[in-house]
Amino acid sequence: MTDDDTNRRGDSSDNQSTADSIGRLERRDYLRSVGIAGLLGGLGVGAGVPGTVGAQQANWEDEADDRIEEYRAGDLEVDVVNPDGSPVDGATVEVTQQAHEYSFGTMIHAEFLIDQAEWGEEMHTPEDQVEYEETVEDLFNMVVLENLHKWNLWEDNIDIADAAVDWAVERDMDVRGHVALWGNIDGHAVPPRVVEAMGDPWASDWDEAGEPDYDPEYVVSEAMDHIEEIISHYGDDVAEWEVKNEVIHETAMIEAVEGENADPVEAEILGDWYEHAEDVANQYGVDIAVNDFNTLVGPYQDTRDDYERQIDYLVNDRGIDLDGIGFQCHFAANETLEPDAILDGLEQFEGYGAGFRASEFDTFQGNWSSPDEQGEYLYDFMKTWFSHPNTDAFLVWGHWDGVHWGPEYDGSDADAPLFDEDWNEKPGYDAYTDLVFDEWWTDESGTSDDGVYETTAFLGEHEITVSTDAESTTETVSVTDADGTRTVEITVEGDGNGDEDPGNGDNGDNGDDDNGDGDYPEWDADEVYTEGDRVSWDGTNWEAQWWTQNQEPGTNQWGPWEEV
Repeated sequence: MTDDDTNRRGDSSDNQSTADSIGRLERRDYLRSVGIAGLLGGLGVGAGVPGTVGAQQANWEDEADDRIEEYRAGDLEVDVVNPDGSPVDGATVEVTQQAHEYSFGTMIHAEFLIDQAEWGEEMHTPEDQVEYEETVEDLFNMVVLENLHKWNLWEDNIDIADAAVDWAVERDMDVRGHVALWGNIDGHAVPPRVVEAMGDPWASDWDEAGEPDYDPEYVVSEAMDHIEEIISHYGDDVAEWEVKNEVIHETAMIEAVEGENADPVEAEILGDWYEHAEDVANQYGVDIAVNDFNTLVGPYQDTRDDYERQIDYLVNDRGIDLDGIGFQCHFAANETLEPDAILDGLEQFEGYGAGFRASEFDTFQGNWSSPDEQGEYLYDFMKTWFSHPNTDAFLVWGHWDGVHWGPEYDGSDADAPLFDEDWNEKPGYDAYTDLVFDEWWTDESGTSDDGVYETTAFLGEHEITVSTDAESTTETVSVTDADGTRTVEITVEGDGNGDEDPGNGDNGDNGDDDNGDGDYPEWDADEVYTEGDRVSWDGTNWEAQWWTQNQEPGTNQWGPWEEV
């Protein structure tokens, strides 16, 4: 993190009430002006049987795959030439994806990540903490803090929050800011001094507040100052901020300013907060977003309509250049939507120029029949969501039962989508990794024809390795345009090597067992391996389950290697 003029992180010690040292607790512009109205059906709500989501629309998955091919992948042309510019025929070309452009993220428990603790008390084991770090880094490219960017908690725990953001930025992960303002007083999201100024009934109803001292101007001033402070504090280390979370449901701050009869979604103070946030965020190139629940799940059309009114007010009445629309996506078993209903729900929010974020996906509530059912619904929802051209982020609200929010929320058993408390993989893990690191992951190879090799690649970063009879060279390129062709010229010595089955490795030999005797190449920390590659290491043969590099076989039970 930087301490230069574009980032106020260096001044955080002046704004916190905890000790100076870290201690225990006390975007993307990928929108296309494409409507999909012709693809949409009517609203349909599941009745607790998400595994049969496709029954009423037998070809939903084929249609989703077609949209994914159109919106999530681009053409890639590799021109292979000799130093004199002449084309090289028959060179081996391998294309291996390294990263997605699309955002796949998770909520993180900042204190456990940094300090192996929760609310100041040691939690789980050091091994769990290591596993937590590794799975977050391996499976996701975006994170959002569960609690410690909420106003009151942030002021008391800036060091932990900063350390978690640092951790993510050091790993080239994007961070969503959740949240600048949230009116949930019982959730410790509003500082006591502000609750006191909100007056009754809020100050009297909250034990941590002092005597009510109604002062709405103070509430407005403090909120404005906090919006500027938290956005400026992180600068562009946080890619996007939800300015006011759950406007429809958590109305206290707006009512304190404008009265109990105020319409929260069209409140003047709401527009003022967003205008101020936009002015500050624009200084750092940071996005601003809205976020709320029951806006896509279940049969809550009234909530969906209120959400659209809020967005329409901000964009069209107040002139806000809104970047993101967050749909929390907490699906109980009786609130699931069929694929056509998901698309129908999203259609209502097209035309506002903002990307769609599935900001808090999970399936922990309701009477799900089995983990298999939950995994099937995650698969169906993810594929439908990814196929819509306006979506650009999918985040699960925590991936591991060990730090799941359910028990604290309503006493429910922890039920994260991917791992149980002992790090056993759930069916949701298989659904997630099969899509993100297999079905939507480029791993192609072939030979150049008159110097040209062409393929289709998912949007993101790729390594291209070209091999001839004289040498092999690798370049990294980004494919970012689904509507065009990314052309890259690679210069090599030599002629084509005539290998029509180059395999998956940098030299076309990853996983090859040329003699049929079970002997595989020795694992190399610098080598890139993809699903199906086999190596020998420490007297054992191993097979890669997904893309990996510099992860030693046998050192991590939940790592990418499986013993053959």
